[in-house]
Amino acid sequence: MGITMKASIHDKQVLSNLRPLDVLMYLHATGWNEVKTVPDKWTVLVKEGDFEIDLPLHQYDDFALRMSEMLKTLEVVEKRSQLEIVNDLNTASADIIRLRVSDAESTDGTISIEEGSKIVQSSRDLMMASACAAIEKRAIYQTRKPTRVMEYLKKVRLGQTEHGSYVITVISRVVPDLKVQTPEMEEPFERQVVITLAKAISAANHAANSAVAKSSFQDFQAVVNEGVSANLCDAIYGLASGGESNKGLEISFSWSRSRPLNDPNIKSKIVFIPDSIPIFKEAARLFRDTNARDDFELCGPVVKLERAADGAMMGKVTILAFVDEQPKKILMEMIDTDYQKALQAHGNQDTISCMGSLTREGRSFILKNPHNITIESSPE
Repeated sequence: MGITMKASIHDKQVLSNLRPLDVLMYLHATGWNEVKTVPDKWTVLVKEGDFEIDLPLHQYDDFALRMSEMLKTLEVVEKRSQLEIVNDLNTASADIIRLRVSDAESTDGTISIEEGSKIVQSSRDLMMASACAAIEKRAIYQTRKPTRVMEYLKKVRLGQTEHGSYVITVISRVVPDLKVQTPEMEEPFERQVVITLAKAISAANHAANSAVAKSSFQDFQAVVNEGVSANLCDAIYGLASGGESNKGLEISFSWSRSRPLNDPNIKSKIVFIPDSIPIFKEAARLFRDTNARDDFELCGPVVKLERAADGAMMGKVTILAFVDEQPKKILMEMIDTDYQKALQAHGNQDTISCMGSLTREGRSFILKNPHNITIESSPE
């Protein structure tokens, strides 16, 4: 007869890192009730009349001991290991996104360092695309992102990898639900981002499967209002491409116990088949080729100047600049004062920078409504 070994946690640092508010929210969400509380000191919780937990609300000298006792109780009540419980306690106030990448080379839970680096970067790109979409739905998001998006990304955390091919966890903390009875009230931005992500990747997966059957880009265009964008498609492709073949990709969601999600229409797991992965690269390209890129910022040397005659109100200027990491010639029309700046930059071999709406007409790139035009002197 085998003996089942259960690991108890004795590491004082691990126990001390547990946050009382997260623990309290977890206990409330799992059916524990407070029966006695001394504000700002400790609270007593019971469950089913037979189990009791004394929870300190601050880091007193015996905090680690009390956390150890609590874990022993929860281990019995939940019939789970202390390691699993600690993991849930640490993320009680967070939405968790699990990205599972699988292929023949990752069955042992490892992946090449190059692939791992790309997956982490693509995970960041995925969260950034969703944060941008939570603010405004667009087919393309440019390099310069809203301040709110960048502030959010600073707070998103990567958790430890998990077993099961290669799994990374993205942790997006969200404030607890204070049970205010106003259904029309907006969710916190952090929750909006993860909801947008869940809806967007589900819509993108459906669009990819449909695109294969119809050989049409229309299904992708139809779900831009769901948060699908060129940036999101690039991120999905980055997660599951590379190596000798495309990988399987599964994205799943666990919602904060302190702020339950009450929308049954949001899927908790989306599975991408390897054969669909190349479609996302093509979809990203088509998004960029068929949509204007507002607030596009370019910088480069002037390579061509055209004007009907001296003193004409408008002139054409061509700049060599990078588009999607590739050098391209970009044409724009400028009023006389701006044309003179371009003429000066060309004569001095200086660089010109500006912003505008980038469009593609056939094989040509055109920047419409150029503004914020500045000259950057070349180093001597």
